[in-house]
Amino acid sequence: MSASQPLHLVADHGELTSANATTVASGAKIVKTGLLYVACSSEKKSGHISVCNTIAQTGVGSFHIEKGNDFLYRYGHPANANVTGASKADPCVLTLDRQDTKLRVGEYVTMTGSAVGGYNSTIAHAEVTAVSSPQQSNGYAMTITVDADTSSLGDFTGTAVVSKSVIFRMAAETSDGSTMHLHEVQLG
Repeated sequence: MSASQPLHLVADHGELTSANATTVASGAKIVKTGLLYVACSSEKKSGHISVCNTIAQTGVGSFHIEKGNDFLYRYGHPANANVTGASKADPCVLTLDRQDTKLRVGEYVTMTGSAVGGYNSTIAHAEVTAVSSPQQSNGYAMTITVDADTSSLGDFTGTAVVSKSVIFRMAAETSDGSTMHLHEVQLG
């Protein structure tokens, strides 16, 4: 990898702004490349950026970015799978189309593309609470359990995609606030 490789914009995640020392967070964002380009505005003060599953999550490392500077941050790796079935239950069990999805217990996922729209809004940044071990006895089916109540939804039909999702959290360094612009990028 050369230091002169160009960056290509994959997703503009907007900005996080705080007028004071209050911590702010984005909504859930699907991990597409896992590479975040962060630019700290020169109009306010420095701040810290971190990637979390929830706004209340503790023990998460953060990076300090001086005002007027930018930072390229590898925050994770994408993980997704096609969903071929979903239980009408609490919690919901999703049947996936392949075994090696890279989705793990404790991560959060968001569903997109379901023909039954209620699944998309109910499984929006939901925690993965269990991952099955595909075996010959279950036809090598792969399932994950998510912390979502789908018991009142219609029957799942067709297919959808479930993808790893995260939130970005920004903490201003001082009571003067901070603004950070977030862009998911790809090298090359």
